[in-house]
Amino acid sequence: MATPSSPQFIPSTIDTFVLNTSLADYNKKLTDNAYNANVYLRILNKVKQMVNGGGSIVRSLIESEQDNGGFYLGSAVLNNTQTNTLTMVEYKWQNVYEPIVLTRDEERQNSGDEHKILDLVGTKTMLSEKAISKRMEQALSTSVAEANNLLDIDTIVNTGTLGSIAGGTDTFWQATVTASGTFATQGLTDMSTLFYAISSGATEENPNTFITTKTVFQKYEQTRLPLERISNGDLSFNAGARNLTFKGYPIVYGNYIGSGKLYALNTNYLQLIVDSATDFITTPFITPSNQTVKVAYILWRGNQVTDNRRRLGKLTSLS
Repeated sequence: MATPSSPQFIPSTIDTFVLNTSLADYNKKLTDNAYNANVYLRILNKVKQMVNGGGSIVRSLIESEQDNGGFYLGSAVLNNTQTNTLTMVEYKWQNVYEPIVLTRDEERQNSGDEHKILDLVGTKTMLSEKAISKRMEQALSTSVAEANNLLDIDTIVNTGTLGSIAGGTDTFWQATVTASGTFATQGLTDMSTLFYAISSGATEENPNTFITTKTVFQKYEQTRLPLERISNGDLSFNAGARNLTFKGYPIVYGNYIGSGKLYALNTNYLQLIVDSATDFITTPFITPSNQTVKVAYILWRGNQVTDNRRRLGKLTSLS
């Protein structure tokens, strides 16, 4: 009876070093691709702040106005005490990942010319990049029932507990939340009221970005259509608009904004905090001990935070 030959080491179809080098080359454009993959990540990319690690994300806050000075004449005694108007809020770091998996079957199917397997790695990386971007957009836009989730804009623009501060107790830590209704009858009025409610002056500390759903965006566009004019040189009429503004500030729509909601954001007080060593990085390919696959991971670490909740607002129940 024939006996099986001694087990032999199964050679890799392609050197892991080559795969990791290809992944490193792709990683040079991965970050920009990921942040530009959707509207809300593009907004947050403009307010991205890099932090070199740490146990948590801590932001300093002005809790109340200082009022310790006054007016004096001659040798009048001046007040030399100062009330503490500062506090801090603490946020947790959160992690996001997406695997890039290459099976041995796929290696063999694309063996022969080295460029075939490298093209496959590029395609796999692109698919993983799209997946992590979609996951992050959803998590940053609306509450997702998943452990260790990112802070979403609906939780931030609200009145309850956020970070280490209870908004219900500390009223300075509350956003403006207004229940609206039919857009055609009260949408514009409510937007205007919200704008002034979270502005400190006519030309400063104003909301500078509005984000809503596609449905509400279309409702807003419909209110602008009667104002269109024939403006092309050939007297042709072009209906509809791709770029809309309110009081000169852009209005956009996201894929995962909660139904009937419109957010008025002052991005001076909204930040995407990112660990400087984990900004859509890719790990080297490794082979698990119990699988015939090579796997690398796209990793991101950070969170969405605010340091002035009062300058943020939202409308709900828009229809």
